[in-house]
Amino acid sequence: MLHKNEPIIIKRGRRSKRSASHGGAWKVAFADFTLAMMALFMVLWIMQIADQDERSQIVQYLRGEMYASGAMNPFDVAQSSSIIDFEGSPAIQQAIITSAGSGPERAGPAMHNNIPAGEEEPNAGQGPEFNAMVPGQYDTQAQLVMLARQLNHVVQQSSMADNIAVTLVPQGIRILIHDNIDRFMFTRGSAQMQVYFEDLLLALGPVLGQVTNAMVISGHTDSTPYVGTEFTNWELSSKRALLARRVLEFGGVKRNQVIQVTGMADQVAYIPQEPAAAANRRIEVLILTSTTEQLIRDMVGVPAEHLDAGIELQDAKLQAELALPRVRYQ
Repeated sequence: MLHKNEPIIIKRGRRSKRSASHGGAWKVAFADFTLAMMALFMVLWIMQIADQDERSQIVQYLRGEMYASGAMNPFDVAQSSSIIDFEGSPAIQQAIITSAGSGPERAGPAMHNNIPAGEEEPNAGQGPEFNAMVPGQYDTQAQLVMLARQLNHVVQQSSMADNIAVTLVPQGIRILIHDNIDRFMFTRGSAQMQVYFEDLLLALGPVLGQVTNAMVISGHTDSTPYVGTEFTNWELSSKRALLARRVLEFGGVKRNQVIQVTGMADQVAYIPQEPAAAANRRIEVLILTSTTEQLIRDMVGVPAEHLDAGIELQDAKLQAELALPRVRYQ
């Protein structure tokens, strides 16, 4: 039986195009790119509004140097009195915070002046502790140590404890109060005192008023210059020191205790390697021993031995005049 050659038919079907499946990796990459651009713009904005002082402090923080010196975190604005103005310039504004509690629990250390200390001395200050101080001149090492402890006790209860150093020096006791990134004693560029700094001076007043030691107050600024020549860092440091003296006297320091108030501008930097650092803006109160007080009085006035010599010369002149023969008139 013959087989016919039947044609072979090949049927080819069209391939259906499948939709390509896309993963979510591009979304992660795009999110990283957006975050990096936002961080870049934030850095550019901060560099634009920050001055040279703030830039140097930020660099110190990033290097880990500020924590080694005991300074606060410059990026922690929870307790900062400086509020950034988002229009492009930093503005100093005093935050209005309602203090909780009363008496010793009140935030303002100036309230210590109103705490009763019993029936004997109701205006003595912070409880019976200040009553233990004997009024008078503090010259010996033991007396100066006790006075420094009392001052440090007041300092530790204030909100500016990180800005203050109470140290014993050969001339007496030095109370150094300086600015940092979190706390300014005065509004930048002016002599307007912040409330918490005023509270501190008012709290120190009752302690310093218990002694008769003379004091010297000096004001210091950083190296940031003023535009123009009419008002400079000399005038600024002098006005700040005079205002500190006025508040201390209002808090209890006697008028004749402060024998010298000086404004030193930026001539004696606290941090010489960084003239524009915030710590260079400071107020120093030096409690003098009797020997140092006499040296300062001799330096700016007539020394005591010269006064004695002048008195002796006047006595000798009077004796010589009495020894002259008298002319009698008939």
